[in-house]
Amino acid sequence: MTVASRGGRALLVVAAVTGVIGVAHADEDKADPTAEAAAEEANLESNAPRAGMTFSVALGGGVTMGDGVGRGPALSFRVGRVATPSTVLTLELTGGSLFHQETAPMGEGPLRHNDFVGLLAGALHYVSGSFWIRGAGGLATYTVDSGDTTNHAHLGVGGVGGVGLDLMRWHYLVLGVETFSQLAIVGTRGLMLNTGLCLGLTYY
Repeated sequence: MTVASRGGRALLVVAAVTGVIGVAHADEDKADPTAEAAAEEANLESNAPRAGMTFSVALGGGVTMGDGVGRGPALSFRVGRVATPSTVLTLELTGGSLFHQETAPMGEGPLRHNDFVGLLAGALHYVSGSFWIRGAGGLATYTVDSGDTTNHAHLGVGGVGGVGLDLMRWHYLVLGVETFSQLAIVGTRGLMLNTGLCLGLTYY
């Protein structure tokens, strides 16, 4: 075999090896982008609600209107079930108190509180990774502290709407701020409105 033929065969071998390497790189470049994204996200902690049950407690201050106007504490306690990665079905106890003080012969009387509370069912939906809206409807009660031995409760129906923002997540706990408006028609008292601005803690 001549030197020229040996050189030709060597060039053919080099060309074949180069072609195989090029095809392998082309196959790597055509990898499924969905699979790559899933692999990248597997190492990240998702901001979406986790599966299963959720528990939320929010406390703050609010204003109650309808039986006069008064300030007082506001609260929201919610139990939820994650329906989709961005939606939670909720059962909640939401309301606030109207503080008032009656005038007594010797000056100001004791501080009393009228309580406006709703037992409601609804849903909470994440519009983005940390911003959510919610709504619910159900029963409402307005209890008047008149100063005698029996408080007077007035029943009705109503609903609540609110928005919230998750500020910080630590494992399964989320610290956030939220605001809500609760509207109800209550027997003998008519239309009642309660608003609140609260700091909340949620377990997902």
